[in-house]
Order: sequence, then C-alpha cells, then structure tokens
Amino acid sequence: MTAYPIGVEVSCDGPEEETDCPHSAAVRASYASRTARQVRADGREQGWTTRRRAGRLRDLCGTCAAARQDGAPS
Repeated sequence: MTAYPIGVEVSCDGPEEETDCPHSAAVRASYASRTARQVRADGREQGWTTRRRAGRLRDLCGTCAAARQDGAPS
C-alpha cells in the first residue's frame, strides 16, 4: 500500500497570540489546491489574511482579522 498526501489544511490562529479562533475556522481549499501556498491563496479569496509573526505565518479568518483591527494590538 502506498500513501499519498492529499493536501494541507490551513486553520485560523485566532485574534490574539494566546487564544484560538472561536469559530475553529479553516480555509475551504479548492480540489486542485495541494500545497500550503495554494490553500492560502484560496483563503485570500475568502477574506483571510496572513502575517509573519515571530518567524512563522499567522493565518486569520475574516472574523478574527476584523476583531484584531477593532482593538487588539498588532
């Protein structure tokens, strides 16, 4: 039996460093998206944002990104 990777899941890192996304959001990837870069591109079409923080990428769904802009420090 051979195992093949079927893709990646990109989930929301939450509105703040210490908290998780209250909606447990994940990018709805298209069938053709196989790499993290492709899935993040799908997320941008859905209103997600990506930022580099402390050497890694932080992915935020539209709800958490709006909450962050409304009062959380960047």
